[in-house]
Amino acid sequence: MKISFVFLAGHCLCSIALAMSALLWKINKRWVCLFAFLFFISEPAVFLIWGPYRFFGLYAAAFLFFLLLSKGAERFYFFLKTQEAVAQFLFWAAVVVFCCAVVLTSIFELNLRRDALTFWTYESKIHPTAEVMNNLADAYDKSKNFPLSQKYYQKALDIDPKYIKAYVAMARIVRQKSSWDQVIQYSQKIITLNSQMPEVYLGLGEAYRVLGKSKEAVETYSRLLNLFPDDEKIYVKVIEAYGRAIEDNPQDDIYKEKREEVLADFEQLSKRKKYNAADYYDLGILYEQVGGKEEAMRFYTKAVQMRPDYMQALFNLANLYRDAGNYKAAMELYGRLIHFHPKYAPGYLNMGIIFNTLGDQPRARQMYLRVIKLDPDNGDAYFNLGYLSESQGELSEAVNYYEKAVDVAPKNAEAYYNLGNVYASLGQNGEAIASYLKTVGINPRHQDAFVNLSILSFKSRDFKGAIHYLADAQSLGYNPPAEYLKTLEPYRK
Repeated sequence: MKISFVFLAGHCLCSIALAMSALLWKINKRWVCLFAFLFFISEPAVFLIWGPYRFFGLYAAAFLFFLLLSKGAERFYFFLKTQEAVAQFLFWAAVVVFCCAVVLTSIFELNLRRDALTFWTYESKIHPTAEVMNNLADAYDKSKNFPLSQKYYQKALDIDPKYIKAYVAMARIVRQKSSWDQVIQYSQKIITLNSQMPEVYLGLGEAYRVLGKSKEAVETYSRLLNLFPDDEKIYVKVIEAYGRAIEDNPQDDIYKEKREEVLADFEQLSKRKKYNAADYYDLGILYEQVGGKEEAMRFYTKAVQMRPDYMQALFNLANLYRDAGNYKAAMELYGRLIHFHPKYAPGYLNMGIIFNTLGDQPRARQMYLRVIKLDPDNGDAYFNLGYLSESQGELSEAVNYYEKAVDVAPKNAEAYYNLGNVYASLGQNGEAIASYLKTVGINPRHQDAFVNLSILSFKSRDFKGAIHYLADAQSLGYNPPAEYLKTLEPYRK
């Protein structure tokens, strides 16, 4: 627990209020200063010890305590003036001891709580409870000292075998270490103690999946859905888990069948719950993620029917129609999109791509230029303009656009590759080689860039480089012409 700036500012104001109250009570200024200072320095430690929930009553009590103490000290001081010097000395000694005790205790507590690790280490020696051991383990976990964190989680479990937080933490740690058998062990223990923790079932299902136990994984996910039959978020997580299982185990049909069942149940759930446009959009996203494009189109359509200006639903639906080759429907949707959202640059960009595909380059160029006007840092628009210019033989213009594309999107390997092609067409082999090198630096598996590097290196009489880049292209599956291999053969020695 840390002290916030707001707390310190409020505490300063309360300390001033204490001093003002004492002065209004006509207490001597030196006693006011002393006890206001002691109040100021001691209360942050009280806050850290007791926490914010139990603190405010203690804070008010301390305020009154120091106010009354300052008044009592003043009256007692006047009384001692009539006594012997020894009594006066003892009084001042007591004041000094009290002040030192308050200051030293406050400093000790503040120093002890400067970080969680220091505090819980101290507490574990004084109060070795399961909760304290777990908190100490959490502190070690945050400091990335996993061996010690496991040690103290285990100590918490030794003290209280039913302390579920420690089991959850241990399951997380062994999962990070890919110790899947232990993940199963801890997850089953957690479920025995508390069967209402969805994340534990998801972790258990993942462990079974990784170990190749598809039947147990499916049973775990089914049990989770039976426990929470109306929770959309859990359905989404289970569907995503099945998606990962299909990627990892494409030969195991049980995961595909179960995912289809869960998707069907999820759709029925959506009908029962009377979803709004945002809910249907989320369903569309979910189906699109798992490859169900027809279902995704259906849900995006429902979202758009409920909200005709739903920007992202219109865009995603238009993209799906475009990918399916239905350019007419896609263009209609993009048109609606830019009608409702005239500053949405991706809509114009995709319209330009369709115009170019249909052979209408002037209108495609018009759309790309509109994108740049709306979004001057849109690398895709510059790239597409460069491609248009290159295909129309306007090579100098193409160079300008490609250079702008790599300026705003320096990780665009294709832009560098196309720029290299244009430089090569212009006979600027040095610049072309530099662009191809940029390409393979970003994408080391760009076969065509290695082929072109080999050819240009040969033209530049860098035969060693030509052989080296050709070998790189061949390692990626390129089958060079026999004549080119024959031409390079004399230089291999």
